[in-house]
Amino acid sequence: MAVLGARNKSQRYSAYCRDHLKEFNNELCDEASQLICGWRGGAFVALMLFTTIATFRYALQVNNPSASLALLAYILPIMVGVVFSIAVSFYSAMKKYNPIVIDTIGAMWLLSFGLFSSVLFDNVGTQIEREMVSSTLASQMNFMPLIVAAFSYHAAYQVTIIRNLLFVILFSALIYWIDKDFFAISILHLLQVFLLGSLVSWMHYDGIRVRFYSRTTNESARKHLCKQLSKLVYPHQLDMIKQGDELEVTMPLKESKAIVSVFDVQRSTEIKHEKTQEFFMSVFESFLEICMQDYEKNPLRSRAFRLKETGDGYISTVGYPFLSSGTGVLADGAVSAALAMLDAFNTNLEKFNYSRPIKASIGLAYNSIQGTFQSGDIRSYDLYGEAIIQAAKYQELRKIPQLFDLFSEHAAKLDLEHFHLLIVQEVVYNSLSPSYRDLFVEIDLTDPRVVTGEEDMRYDPEARYIYFYVRD
Repeated sequence: MAVLGARNKSQRYSAYCRDHLKEFNNELCDEASQLICGWRGGAFVALMLFTTIATFRYALQVNNPSASLALLAYILPIMVGVVFSIAVSFYSAMKKYNPIVIDTIGAMWLLSFGLFSSVLFDNVGTQIEREMVSSTLASQMNFMPLIVAAFSYHAAYQVTIIRNLLFVILFSALIYWIDKDFFAISILHLLQVFLLGSLVSWMHYDGIRVRFYSRTTNESARKHLCKQLSKLVYPHQLDMIKQGDELEVTMPLKESKAIVSVFDVQRSTEIKHEKTQEFFMSVFESFLEICMQDYEKNPLRSRAFRLKETGDGYISTVGYPFLSSGTGVLADGAVSAALAMLDAFNTNLEKFNYSRPIKASIGLAYNSIQGTFQSGDIRSYDLYGEAIIQAAKYQELRKIPQLFDLFSEHAAKLDLEHFHLLIVQEVVYNSLSPSYRDLFVEIDLTDPRVVTGEEDMRYDPEARYIYFYVRD
């Protein structure tokens, strides 16, 4: 069962690497770069230098007249490795050649071994000296081809097997050409080196493959999780969560004051259309785009903040929890956003092409507001406070017959039978710049025609006036 499970995993890794061949090649190139430019590359250079010096000293001890050639034995693979590592630091695109460079260095290492082996064998006269040279080279013979065979960075392991087979054949031919007796005693070692080197190279290759699979699948899962989470939280929240912050610290919670905008469609229950839901979804998407205009993470600001969608309604805030992105008066920004929402609503109405007029109303109120995360396992950000209640009530003033008669009288003067309404609180109106104030009409709540009474304004007992704006 365990063998079957391991085989299934291996097949899964192989299939995944084939499906992501370009990324797997990049992974192998990066691993090869670490070998060439990292501490392992430095260790190999040190090993070659140590071997060169040891061989040179041995040649001097046996009075080999060509001892100085031993100093040049490994100079070429050393130079290739050093020069290439420097070149990669200046031009990173050369990393894609790392596997080829490692194969080249390995081939040069074997040829270099043959070079100084030939030098040593050419200057021995007796059988005892020949056996001494063979004994001296035997340890390098066992170690060096194993290292060359073990480190390969090709995406298809079959290429590594062919590579190692070619290396051992060419190296065997080289040893045979140098000294037949040395070849005779080394043939078994060469076969062992090929088999052991292939085993080590497979373990090395499989380790890289497993790391690549684990890392990229985890990365894919992380990206998918972040993509889905971005549908629930704002970009700055996602960044803070990635950095280790708790969800509860990603949004303001302290009490403050802001202008709340409550949007609602008049007589929405009378809308009969097969795409009503799609229409409202399109409207609210447009509203969100308006709210997210000029969004910044530090400091946290935007044109408005979407609080919630309520079927046919939409609640947003200006000034909290996001600072207003406008440089002017807060009330101006709130009215500007409300007018932009009415424009967006009209644009979507044209696409909806309904047979009867559909009109909306918006209420604006300024008061206290505070953020909170709802309790429970699934926590979502919410706002509560007087400003939300008051804005909703101001929007609902259109439902009072006496007030709606006044709205309609003014609309009739503008030749409007059906109209959108924007009703703002006295505090908001008084904070507006003159250009925005000129849009609104004042209603004195003490006017005999307005029979609202104190009870009808109990949600805003200090209100003495209301201000409205109508538009097609």
